Amino acid sequence: MNAASTLLAILKSAGIRYLFGNPGTTELTFLDALSGADLEYVVGLQEATAVAAADGYAQASGTPGVVNVHVGPGVANGLSILHNAAWAKSPLVMTAGQQDTRFLMHRPILSADLVQMTEQFTKWSYEIRRADEAPDALRRALTLALTPPTGPVFLSLPMDLMVEEVDDAGEAPVRVASRVAPEPDALSRVVDLLAAGRAPAIVAGDGVARSGAVEDLVALAELLGARVHGEPLLRRTSFPGDHPLWRGGLYPAPGGVRKSLDGADVVVILGATVFTWFLHAPGEPFAAGQQVIQIDDDAAAIGRSYGVTLGLLADPRTAIRALRDALTPRLGPAARQAARARIESAARTRQEYTGKLAATAAAEAGRVPIAPAFLFETLAALVPDDAIVVDESASSLPFVLRHMRFKTPGSFFGSKTGTLGWAMGAAIGVQLASPGRKVVATVGDGSVMYAPQALWTAARHRLPITYVIPNNASYAILKSGMLSLGLASAKRGEFPGMDLVDPEIDYLSLARSMGVRAERVETPGALRGALAEALAHPGPALVDVAIDRGFKAMA
Repeated sequence: MNAASTLLAILKSAGIRYLFGNPGTTELTFLDALSGADLEYVVGLQEATAVAAADGYAQASGTPGVVNVHVGPGVANGLSILHNAAWAKSPLVMTAGQQDTRFLMHRPILSADLVQMTEQFTKWSYEIRRADEAPDALRRALTLALTPPTGPVFLSLPMDLMVEEVDDAGEAPVRVASRVAPEPDALSRVVDLLAAGRAPAIVAGDGVARSGAVEDLVALAELLGARVHGEPLLRRTSFPGDHPLWRGGLYPAPGGVRKSLDGADVVVILGATVFTWFLHAPGEPFAAGQQVIQIDDDAAAIGRSYGVTLGLLADPRTAIRALRDALTPRLGPAARQAARARIESAARTRQEYTGKLAATAAAEAGRVPIAPAFLFETLAALVPDDAIVVDESASSLPFVLRHMRFKTPGSFFGSKTGTLGWAMGAAIGVQLASPGRKVVATVGDGSVMYAPQALWTAARHRLPITYVIPNNASYAILKSGMLSLGLASAKRGEFPGMDLVDPEIDYLSLARSMGVRAERVETPGALRGALAEALAHPGPALVDVAIDRGFKAMA
């Protein structure tokens, strides 16, 4: 076989079902081999959409998402999504066609140093130099993408090398056993601290979800009676959103984290950096005397910005199970009773909180324009328990996190960096990875315009994705940011370049032009019916919801 056919055979042998991409001239020798490869080619009409779809697939499936883009400009179009994949630690394999090696030194049009462009966002970036390197390079890329800490890799595939014959049978890469267990002595120290603790707390990061450890974490939290917080900027379901011990995500500022963790004597951080912030703020996240334990499969994440009492390099699921097994015989009747009391107290607090949320939403049921709280409380009541939300709603994100339940593993995916243009395509990959579950993409009106091309791909593949657009005709998140920073123009009510009016965007015509069912809702009375019809539609649907255009400084 030639190199291209061999690479596709390796992907098939590795269990890859989809190749996402946007074709160009330098990819033609690679794509020529697709006809006999038994892989489905999912076309995005712009590279960012294709990379986002592969990223969404990788995150939702836990297997490599593979995407092929077009030389220098195509890689550039996809870099913002590759940046997001790096932060999300997605097992993404990104490839690009490169110009013919026989005249690369003459700088042909479209050529670029693709390795230099991508290496800051990948675990490994490499350009094939000979055809016989290609099979082993792809196997290495697939292995590296899946080896903790997982993350994206990049391969540049010169077009002339893809047609050369290679002596390779196209076997899949060797599977690597990568669930590292914690060192026994360190584990024993953690058990001692937790057994002696009187007010334990857990910070669950996205790494819990990547490790498939949600159910194991529930068992550990219940054993300890420990309240569970999501990491700042949480973007995965790390703990059931309806569980009494769940306290929601930590506010992404040191002072907010310290306030939330106040009173905890032992804090266990699982699968999260310590910590990722949104804006600079003074202060420390931990109180003096708090025992802070961090467990992660990425050594670079442990104590990255703030010191911890003890760090364990281990797979989160393996570590959680080991902790539970070691703690169970250590906790006597008094400790177990104290844990049950903490759970009962947390349940009362949780019930009061959810009751207030529902009451707030109900009180706003008559507001026009529609209140975001009412929108997302209504949506939450309609979607099935195992629905998946793919979010890029920006200023509406707090309402998504408060009102949507996220009861089951894999029910929430968000842009890890705030990269706009991610969710439109990511929803495609998530749906392909989860064919039996309903996917709802909650995407801000400004975000839609970064990657509206994704609607065509959703329609082409008849994917049952419901796009819900909380439309405030502005970049409201930036207005809030200006207020939070106390900037002079914000005090005068001036927000340059942040209003999407004159003209306002016709999202219905945009969606319908690409084969997507679309409806606009402007009154609360019409909301429930419009959402229900869109959710029941067998293909992609878009609901443009005119929401309140007000905004305030970030809390």
